[in-house]
Amino acid sequence: MKQKTAIICLSRVNGGMELASVKLARLLSTEVETHFIARDNSYIINKEEHFTNYKIDVHEVNFSSNLSLSLIKNVREIIIKNHIKNIIFLGASEMKSLYFATLGLNINFIIRQGSKKTTSKKDIFHKLFYSNVNYFVGNCEYMKRNIIDILPIPKKAKVTRIYSSLNLEKKISFKNYNNVLNLIHIGRIHPGKGQLEAIKSCEVLHENNINFKIKFLGDIQDKNYYDMITKFLEKSKYKSNIEFVGYTKEVKKYLQESDIFLFPSLGEGMSNAIIESLGFGLIPIIYNDTSSPEFKDLGFHIHLTTKNNIEELKEIILNVSKNIKEEKEQAKSNHEKALEVFALKREQKEYLKLLI
Repeated sequence: MKQKTAIICLSRVNGGMELASVKLARLLSTEVETHFIARDNSYIINKEEHFTNYKIDVHEVNFSSNLSLSLIKNVREIIIKNHIKNIIFLGASEMKSLYFATLGLNINFIIRQGSKKTTSKKDIFHKLFYSNVNYFVGNCEYMKRNIIDILPIPKKAKVTRIYSSLNLEKKISFKNYNNVLNLIHIGRIHPGKGQLEAIKSCEVLHENNINFKIKFLGDIQDKNYYDMITKFLEKSKYKSNIEFVGYTKEVKKYLQESDIFLFPSLGEGMSNAIIESLGFGLIPIIYNDTSSPEFKDLGFHIHLTTKNNIEELKEIILNVSKNIKEEKEQAKSNHEKALEVFALKREQKEYLKLLI
């Protein structure tokens, strides 16, 4: 029997890390007493359905800085009061406070990393703050290597890789090509997520008289970036082919209606959005960046293009569109493979092995 476990994610925004933390808590809650520590007035807390019908005790903490006496005190009280012995932390900024919050409590401390870090944390101070970590978990091989390169790994700690899982649809109806090329992009509207690059690359479809529609799913988190996109579209000859859906609970419906998953995003881990597109047998076109080549290594039918190279992105989009029926037939195999590689039970089992 595994001991009580807390998932900690202290971000206020809506993104892949936040969704991953909720999913992991749900996954573990069927096998171990699970607590969730989140920041007040955060996306995680405000979406009540995140924890509805799951046996998860949710705790809110309020703090104003990453090194905060309030954060240290509140987290420590939650841990002691609830006899928590395992912590899985998704984040980085609050590591200083969590070090002091867990000091002397004999906690099995696990860090899960899903996004690329670029600044080394191997100075003497970070060595102290990370000294109580037992396991570092990357959500793909790239992130595992990034952890080793960037973070100070204590001698007692282990670095491992656990692929994310998703509750993918087992039975789907593969969309037939209907003479309209349907593209989809999933991600918050934010620089680096690639919405503007995706729009610019679709110019090649317009120039070659290929009938297309592209839909963007995700809420606006950077208004300046969205305004930049809007200004570009004002001068575009194909702006009527582009739709910003915003945040939606019907992601699966939109995926089912699509042919191509266009995702020129930078610095992703093993993106849930890509995994979802594979689960629906779509043709992903993504940057050859961070973890993306691993999808190829795992045997998925995808197309990789040099990051930040819109001309190459255009070339691939055009080639795929000209051979769309053959491409869609090849991509059908993505569905069965995704069910196997990204199975919920597989991820749950691998995390349970790390718990005491």
